[in-house]
Amino acid sequence: MNQSNKRKRILIGVVTVVIFLSAGFYWASRQIPTWGSSAQEINLALPGDELIPSPELIWNHAITVQALPQQIYPWLVQIGDSRAAFYSITFIENLFCMTTGECHYKNADRIHEEWQNPTRGEQGIIINYLVIQDYQPDEFVLARNSTALPLQWTWLWYVYPIGENTSRLVVRHRIDTPQDVPMGIFNLIMNSGYVMERGMMLGIRERAEGRIPSPLTESVGALIWLLVFLGGVIAAVNFIRLPRGYHALGVGIEVIIVLFILTFIQPPFWLRWVLLMLVTAGVTITFWQTKTMPQKTSPGQQPFEEDSQTA
Repeated sequence: MNQSNKRKRILIGVVTVVIFLSAGFYWASRQIPTWGSSAQEINLALPGDELIPSPELIWNHAITVQALPQQIYPWLVQIGDSRAAFYSITFIENLFCMTTGECHYKNADRIHEEWQNPTRGEQGIIINYLVIQDYQPDEFVLARNSTALPLQWTWLWYVYPIGENTSRLVVRHRIDTPQDVPMGIFNLIMNSGYVMERGMMLGIRERAEGRIPSPLTESVGALIWLLVFLGGVIAAVNFIRLPRGYHALGVGIEVIIVLFILTFIQPPFWLRWVLLMLVTAGVTITFWQTKTMPQKTSPGQQPFEEDSQTA
């Protein structure tokens, strides 16, 4: 393939990636504020709402847990960087700690009796920026910002039964920022943090339902994500190099979609392996097409080099 066609392929690839990434982040930004919540849960008056009556940002997230409230609540009340952590992706959480040196996250794999009665208004959950404001056994845990944080923020975990052995866990954020904070940038930062919150809610559900995650869970999840990303890199290279590379472009689009699923939805591991196999199959077909492609040569022309019409 000549240089002109390669430049054309690069332009097509970049435009395609930008379009699908933009669409993906737009979809995520629309879903994140109320992810998993019903209309009733969004409008439900909950503890702590009165502390920030007119917030600029409200998040309502919810998940169904196959457990009773009294089986879920003990995992909630011990949340915090110096105690049970947040049951989420600890290697990302600890990147934040590296900037301060004041915390280290290690997800708890059991209920600690010594953490079940935190001191209201004193027990921090993120260093001293957020502290436990109030709690009611088997019902809710409410955290609020301290004076060390230059904004108003409440973070609520609320659990209620919906069946004999089934409950709903509702997580609500209400935030009011200073006037000089650009809300566009603030929303972008918060939306990226949703990845951690999604991991936290899934981690709480697994523990309350009696499935303690393996220590290898995070590493395997990160490995699957990186392998899918690598498949996208291979597809991009093949799209640029191969005359019949449009299958590789399709694989690249598939990779973008799968990465959004792995990042924001965080499906069960069996489904993550299935998605990885689908990407692997797409990349394998690309290489198979390379081997079966007829090699066309002419004086002064390299194999696979075709004019722009063939490309």
